[in-house]
Amino acid sequence: MKKQHPDFIVIDDDKINNILCRKIIHSVTPEIDIQTFFDPNAGLRYIKSAYGSREVNDVILLLDINMPTLLGWDVLDEFKTFSEVIKNHFKIFMLSSSVDPRDKQRADSSPFVSGYIEKPLTNLMVKTILYQHKTISLN
Repeated sequence: MKKQHPDFIVIDDDKINNILCRKIIHSVTPEIDIQTFFDPNAGLRYIKSAYGSREVNDVILLLDINMPTLLGWDVLDEFKTFSEVIKNHFKIFMLSSSVDPRDKQRADSSPFVSGYIEKPLTNLMVKTILYQHKTISLN
């Protein structure tokens, strides 16, 4: 059975940022399920195994751009090969410290990316994402 709120997955090679994201997201909605991965390949394997069913929650994926093993763009390329069942559950936001306008343009032009968020993640950003997902009001 689907829960009201989407799950969150954070893929970022910065373990401190993953901890910060977990705390910020839980401060907004404590019952949200959050998975964090500092290894993008582990995150991709998890997504394939956990979200292949039609009866799973929707997911907000916060994806870093600059990582040593796979760039966020490489993760997106792999994500494109996933089944429609998996892709239909996901909203992907690039979460990056990059201020390169080309990264923002690339995110904006990708049909798989719902938005670009500059680090650090804030309560307001999480609330805005959940509001767009129609699971909370901004009051």
